[in-house]
Amino acid sequence: KKVMDYKPQNVICQNCKTQFTIEPEDFNFYEKIKVPPPTFCPECRLTGRLLNIMERTLYNDICDNCGKKIISHFSPETSYKVFCSSCWWGDSWDGTEYGKDYDFNKTFFEQFHELRKIVPCQAMNMKNSTDCKYCSGIDRCKNCVYVFSGLQSINCYYCVTPIFVKDSIDSDFIINGDHVYEAFNSNQNYNTKFAYFSDGSLDSAFLFNCLGCSNCFGCVNLRNQKYCIFNKQYSKEEYQKEIQKWDLGDYKIVQKAEQEFMKLFYKTPKHFANIINSTNVIGDNIKNSRNCKICFSVFNGVENCKYIFYSGLLLKDSYDVTLGGDTSELLYQATGSTRCQKAFFVRASSNLVDVEYSENLYNCSNCFGCAKLRHKKYCILNKQYSKEEYKKLIPKIKEHMMNVPYKDKDGRIYKYGDYFPPEHSMWAYNESLIQQYFPLKKEEVKKCNFSWHNPPERDYQITLKTKDLPNHIKDVDDSVLNEIIECEHNGKECNQQCSTAFRILPNELQFYRQMNITLPRLCPNCRHYERLKKINPPKLWHRKCMCNGVESYNKEYKNTIKHSHGDSPCMNEFETAISDERREIVYCKKCYQAEFV
Repeated sequence: KKVMDYKPQNVICQNCKTQFTIEPEDFNFYEKIKVPPPTFCPECRLTGRLLNIMERTLYNDICDNCGKKIISHFSPETSYKVFCSSCWWGDSWDGTEYGKDYDFNKTFFEQFHELRKIVPCQAMNMKNSTDCKYCSGIDRCKNCVYVFSGLQSINCYYCVTPIFVKDSIDSDFIINGDHVYEAFNSNQNYNTKFAYFSDGSLDSAFLFNCLGCSNCFGCVNLRNQKYCIFNKQYSKEEYQKEIQKWDLGDYKIVQKAEQEFMKLFYKTPKHFANIINSTNVIGDNIKNSRNCKICFSVFNGVENCKYIFYSGLLLKDSYDVTLGGDTSELLYQATGSTRCQKAFFVRASSNLVDVEYSENLYNCSNCFGCAKLRHKKYCILNKQYSKEEYKKLIPKIKEHMMNVPYKDKDGRIYKYGDYFPPEHSMWAYNESLIQQYFPLKKEEVKKCNFSWHNPPERDYQITLKTKDLPNHIKDVDDSVLNEIIECEHNGKECNQQCSTAFRILPNELQFYRQMNITLPRLCPNCRHYERLKKINPPKLWHRKCMCNGVESYNKEYKNTIKHSHGDSPCMNEFETAISDERREIVYCKKCYQAEFV
């Protein structure tokens, strides 16, 4: 069928019972990849994927193969078999030795979950990386500590998704950065501190949505500017004199600078969506992409996609992808998967072709319901078949999945075309990535019938309280390297996977001294969660422009120029990830560009 032959269809989500619409373009995609339309709404599909991604929770464990002590994503209390990276990538085992015949008396999802319990899991997913500790999901990295989903990055500490980054600390989703501290979703920056959604910046600090700026401090919405402090223009000489007052090696000054920066942030209009160099897109935080709808945090060559979250690098013709891409196409319901073609319902895999309902597969093709295989073809539930046997059996399995679906404890039905049931996730709610974007407390999680894992008791012997840390980095001596420092939150109701304590590492201290940055007062997890507060959720609200003619509706901002609608209120409406309950001033594209471009 052609797109025009379909009509929009309203569907009630199995999980949240809200109505969502399947558009003609959606039906066309599902027809193209030969899967039935979804029975869960886009948000519930996203939460299902996030439940199957582990990132920041780490445990001490023992490798089930060589017996050495390891750091693992899997709690020692689980029944999963866990190998260290050396053993997992080694030749001492082969995933097909765990292969099973397909049992038409059981549901597919039951059989797959039984398989994943016996095939060895990789404690921490690291590939082609050297001298990296407490890292996972990294590829071609060197000298990194507590880094997740990194690619070709060097000397990075406490970062998430650094791509081609060098010498950076506490920075998430950054590309081509060098000497970057406390940044979020900022690209091609050098010697910057506290830069959020800002690209091409140099020798600057406390920036939001600034492009091509150098020697700027505490600025919002600037383009190609120099020598600005809190959006006020200075001469070079004036700037050099004034910036001396903002010594970020001093903790008290950092606190004052952030307070002043946030005042300006809330008084300055925001574009309804952070979209750069992109055409025909709907969503937020989209860069260098086109023809994308309901997409959030996508970058560099994402085309013809829908319902994408944190993905990029030439991802094409795909739906429902989280943390994926890197020259991939025709992905559907995929998480943490790269360099894949025609891969549906897959997680944590790379270099796949024609693979469905599988996890941790590498360099595989024509596999269905498989776990932890490498360089395999024509496998079902890890059992090897001939090409002819495989092609004959797959249609029967899909038909069986439709006729004999899995039903979870809440009565939700999972057929072919649905993602893995949440109750089959290998991690509890508070262990998985969902806790970062949809945080819930233990009582709320239990009420939703998700599992919760009680963190192990911490027995750190705190040797230094944060209140006793030197105020200025110049007053910190090397003895701090021997201290166990109490996190300022101390695990009290912060709901941020607080580790309660942290240490300063030698290279880290050297970085703080070189960059003249005061020591942190929070543990790495709490610092990450604090950065997450500065981003919009992966959700859209229908809103009206807040320009009331000569000023914003809340009277916080006076327009600097006459807009096309004159002194009358702007009537433009849009879809934005900024809800009307928040403090930000939100302008439509025309009003925003009149003020800042």
